[in-house]
Amino acid sequence: MRIAYYDLKLEAAKNRLPNIVGRREEMKRLARIISRQIYNNCLIIGPEGIGKTSLVHSWVKKMSGSWRHKNTKFIQLEAESFLALGETKNSPFGWYQEVLDEIPTGVLFVDDFGLLLQNKTAFYAFARLFKPFLESPKNRVVLTINKEDYKWLEKEEPGWLNSFEIINLKNQPAEEQIKILSWCLKYIIPERRLKTSKENLELIVKRVQRFPTLGQMPAGAIKLLDESLSLAKLQNKKILTNKDIEAVVADKTGIPLSQLQANEKEMLKNLESNLNKEIISQGQAIAKISSTIQRAKLGLRNANRPLGSFLVLGPSGVGKTETAKMLARIIFGRPESFTRIDMSEFGQEHTVQRLTGAPPGYVGYDQGGGLTNPVKEEPYSLILLDEIEKAHPKVFDIFLQVLDDGRLTSGQGETVDFTQTIIMATSNLAVSEILAGWESSDDIHSNDFLKSKIFPVLTSAFRPEFLNRFDNIVIFNPLSSGDLMSIAQLEIKKIEERVSEHNFKFNIDPKILSKKIEELTDYRFGARPVKRFIEDVCETLITKNLLK
Repeated sequence: MRIAYYDLKLEAAKNRLPNIVGRREEMKRLARIISRQIYNNCLIIGPEGIGKTSLVHSWVKKMSGSWRHKNTKFIQLEAESFLALGETKNSPFGWYQEVLDEIPTGVLFVDDFGLLLQNKTAFYAFARLFKPFLESPKNRVVLTINKEDYKWLEKEEPGWLNSFEIINLKNQPAEEQIKILSWCLKYIIPERRLKTSKENLELIVKRVQRFPTLGQMPAGAIKLLDESLSLAKLQNKKILTNKDIEAVVADKTGIPLSQLQANEKEMLKNLESNLNKEIISQGQAIAKISSTIQRAKLGLRNANRPLGSFLVLGPSGVGKTETAKMLARIIFGRPESFTRIDMSEFGQEHTVQRLTGAPPGYVGYDQGGGLTNPVKEEPYSLILLDEIEKAHPKVFDIFLQVLDDGRLTSGQGETVDFTQTIIMATSNLAVSEILAGWESSDDIHSNDFLKSKIFPVLTSAFRPEFLNRFDNIVIFNPLSSGDLMSIAQLEIKKIEERVSEHNFKFNIDPKILSKKIEELTDYRFGARPVKRFIEDVCETLITKNLLK
């Protein structure tokens, strides 16, 4: 079996290599590295779809026309076929050596080098034989690899990496992304004969930047453009519209089309007031939460972290979970965008891996993780970590990465993006301190109260670095009798809406209701006893009337 390799200079002569938009500095750096006398090998790092291969091909195309490289060979070797070669023999060393001996001296490009890491035996065989090839002054080597595979090499084979200079590809500016789409149009449009506008291309770039599940730029934007044009063609349109693009985005992300087309600024402007309509007497807590989300959605916060992360404290039944549900409904617009995880289920050390999923070779590997699965399926969602203080301390290490980097690697090796999520963790810690402060009329939302009363309790259960990762520590007030009266009236309206088909209306004497609520008022239990009372009374009345 022989391995295939390509003469890139010949491909350039036949005009089969692409031109690239932008990336001038990266191409200059690559040229400088390859021209050096020592340490003249290059490792290009970046996620799939960012344009690593296009960068190298475009650079080769440019270098092929230069007199400096008139006699230089530019060879591309496919990592996939190299891997297949190793799998055909029990001892691939001799075969690899034969392949390396065949390759002409010059610049060798190995694309998607991370594929070799799938077979560690093949990689170590390759690395051992490749070392002299790397060190030869006649050879130059360029490899492309993704970040996860590079991290593995950095940890396991740092000495081998010393032979390489690193180019870390970052996303190109929006203006360059639009130019890339314009360049692609001449290859995509001729068959469809559709008109597009710059506004269409700007919308595509904005959507792919906002929603990571659409793919890495620029590949994700090109795919979205191609599919949007296909949709327009199937509808026999002559012009691509923004509505076509939004329809494809809605289908690919699972976000309702109506929400994509809604005025997000209006939604954000009204976020605090809309939450306060349903969540009684928690204005200060809601103001903190709303402000953080507004800043994130307007692009003013670190884009590599979740939209917001909150540690929420307060007695039971004061609206912590209800706030989370309503926030998910307003921001994300889908019932599936709310996930509650009972952290008491992760109290033992051996249960921690259930959040990310078992690693290869262990029972449950195919099932995935209780945290990574919901976010992988619904990247635009609110994750409620209920009673987080009951989790094993090793759980907090997982969330250090989520809250700081906005991503987490599952047991299956997939990188799950948390940058479009909201993380809310509830805790029953410090409830007695909050109740005592409330009853003595302390300002339980002040920094002084947090430092003197709350932090000593929290640090007995959580490490300071974990607490510091949250955007805000939010305290929910205990509920007074007046607050509970307002909640009772809201619950009555909800029940009326639920049975609206039967035209039921409740006429409850406020004095009688107020007296009953006084009996049920207990700062420790919040609104739950009142809600149970309202449901019991109202639903019983409805049942009796329906049975008549």
